[in-house]
Amino acid sequence: MRLEVRESAPPPGKSLCIAFLHESRDPSAGAPVSVRAELAKACLVSGFGGRDTEIAGALTERGGWVLVGLGPAGNPLGKLRRALRRALREALRQPGRGLLLAFGEGIGRTEMRALLREVAQGDYRFRRYKSDEATRKLPREVRAVVLPPPSIPAAELSEAAREAQALSPVIAWARDLGNTPGNDLGPAELARETRSMARREGLRLRVLGRKEIEREKMTGLLAVNSGSVRPPVFLIGEYVPPRAKGTAVLVGKGITFDSGGISIKPAPSMGEMKYDMMGAATAFACLRAAKRLKLPVRVVALAPVTENLPSGSACRPGDILRMRNGKTVEVDNTDAEGRLVLADALSYAGKFRPDVLIDYATLTGAVLIALGHECAGLMTPEEDLAREFLEAGEATRERVWRLPVWQDYRDNLKSEWADMKNSAGRTAGTVNAAVFLKEFVPPGVPWAHLDIAGVAHLEKEHSGFDAGATGFGVALTMEFLRRHFGLSRESRV
Repeated sequence: MRLEVRESAPPPGKSLCIAFLHESRDPSAGAPVSVRAELAKACLVSGFGGRDTEIAGALTERGGWVLVGLGPAGNPLGKLRRALRRALREALRQPGRGLLLAFGEGIGRTEMRALLREVAQGDYRFRRYKSDEATRKLPREVRAVVLPPPSIPAAELSEAAREAQALSPVIAWARDLGNTPGNDLGPAELARETRSMARREGLRLRVLGRKEIEREKMTGLLAVNSGSVRPPVFLIGEYVPPRAKGTAVLVGKGITFDSGGISIKPAPSMGEMKYDMMGAATAFACLRAAKRLKLPVRVVALAPVTENLPSGSACRPGDILRMRNGKTVEVDNTDAEGRLVLADALSYAGKFRPDVLIDYATLTGAVLIALGHECAGLMTPEEDLAREFLEAGEATRERVWRLPVWQDYRDNLKSEWADMKNSAGRTAGTVNAAVFLKEFVPPGVPWAHLDIAGVAHLEKEHSGFDAGATGFGVALTMEFLRRHFGLSRESRV
């Protein structure tokens, strides 16, 4: 969707006009000045009061207005997003029309920046597998003009709008990867899609096959792959700007389908395990975003990619693996496979001498139980990284919540036969997974782990997001990198 933020409304045309107004005796009082008189008439004619979920329509000199009620001022972003999505869905049913979106007072600056990203992605659809051509065909690009609340100058949001526009196809790419089923997106296909993206964007990409993975002694990746007929790959992408201020290495879990292996998952919702590669999609989407935004930071993206399936050759509970960094791991549960492939990737990351190391993984169901779909779990022993991620999450509204990685939890991973186990039972599952990963971080490298299992995809509509992959983490990471490397505030989301 083409996005433009303006102080005043464009001349009347073919645009569908939508106003988002809070509850009041006169909801139009807080509307953008250039359309306030029109909206006053529209509210009066329709009897619109701005109540929560209220929708009304009215004709003015400009044409038809759709009035969307937000309830009392101070709404959480989820409610604002739901109202916006509902309106965008209706607008996209009317081909050939642009959009004029007017927002009233009571919406803060941070929320407006987040809503701009939602508008830019408002025409995203995944209809690849719909047989009916009319259903499968994507709508043409829509032009959306945004009038912010009067208290927020349009110029203040112009950079955020440009960035939202730049990130929109990047996030759509990651969402497409996640929404593609496992029969069409195995390791080779993910490598092919990533190679095509890197070629288009002018990024470096290297793909390690099985023999190279064996030479690197990535035993965790090979063990998880042993039950699949599809060979693993290890993806290495790199963006190197001139005069880089430092190096960030991003590691993403790339399990293209996770059955649980021998420790097989229950059948209900197992189809959702096609999303277990969203860590890899996020890491490479961030690589692409850094190039598009011309961040002066060297960014390296790494992804160990495989399926996790049961077969006669699959890794068994009780097997002991000697990992890339020399430590031995007893496989207590083959469904705790993500940490095995990430362990090798984190160890490999040391080759790039990173100033900061971040991993993204749909790692544990426990994080969903703890935090739901509202935020990702953040685990890091570094106070500065924690603060920067928490602040970046608030700024972008892709929130994170910090959980501990205290050494006390290390005892949970004790094994009678190896240096550690890969699982420690049901209690503190998210924390135990992070404590396991910490064992493979190169010494002296600042590291943060993001468990995105609750936010990377949704089984059904939630908080204004449609079902499917969300693209969570791209805006968050761009903001984090700016803060961590001391880049200018002007280009922040």
